[in-house]
Amino acid sequence: MPYDDEKMALTKERLDDLRKGKKLSFEQLSKLLDAQGTPISHTNLRNYEINDSLDQLYTRTKGMSIENLVALAEIHNVSIDYLLGLSDSEKREYYDISSAFGLCDEAIDTFIAFKENSEKSTLPKGCTEIEILNNFLTSQAFQEFMKYVGLSLFAYKMYLMSKSSMSEATRERDKEKINEGRQLMNKYGYFPVENNTIATLHMETAISELRNYLKQLPELLVE
Repeated sequence: MPYDDEKMALTKERLDDLRKGKKLSFEQLSKLLDAQGTPISHTNLRNYEINDSLDQLYTRTKGMSIENLVALAEIHNVSIDYLLGLSDSEKREYYDISSAFGLCDEAIDTFIAFKENSEKSTLPKGCTEIEILNNFLTSQAFQEFMKYVGLSLFAYKMYLMSKSSMSEATRERDKEKINEGRQLMNKYGYFPVENNTIATLHMETAISELRNYLKQLPELLVE
C-alpha cells in the first residue's frame, strides 16, 4: 500500500488533531520530545502539519525520518500505522483487531466492556451480555438486519441526491413532461415511489427482523 499524497494529508491531519487534543503548542511538544530523547524542532513539527499543497514545505511530512515518526507515535500513544494512515485504530494494542474486522476503537472498547461485565456477572448461563452478543452476531437475523439497514441507507442517500439543487432545477424545467409521464404511468397502474419511502420500508423490515429475533431469544439462550 503506497504512502501517497492522500495518506500524507491524513498524517498531517492526525498529527494536528493529536497535538491539539493534548492542548500542546509546537514549542511545548518540542520540549516533551526533547525530554523523551528525540529532539524535533518546533519549526519541523509545524512543517509536518502544513496541509496546503501549494506551500513549498508541504512535502516535509513525507520526508520525516523514521526516528521522528516513532517518537511522535510514542508520545501520542498511537501506532505508527495510524500516523501513516494505514490504520484507523489509534490504540496500538487494537491494531490487529481493527485491521482484521474494520472496527473503530470505540467498538472494540464496547466488546471488551461486554466481556468484562459478563465475567463479573452473577446472572445465570445464557443471560450475560457477551452470550447475548455472540448469539446475535452469529444469527441469521443479524445478517438480515444489517442487509436491510444497508439497503435503507442506500435508498435514503439516493433520495438526498435526487433533492440536490441540480435535480431540483431539472425537475422545475421539465415539470410538465414529468407530470405527463406520471399521469401515463398512473393510467396503466404504475405508481412511482420516492426513495425516502423505499428507505422507510427497508428500515421497517430490518426492525421486524430484529423484533422477531428478540421474541425468540429467551428460548434460544435460556435452557
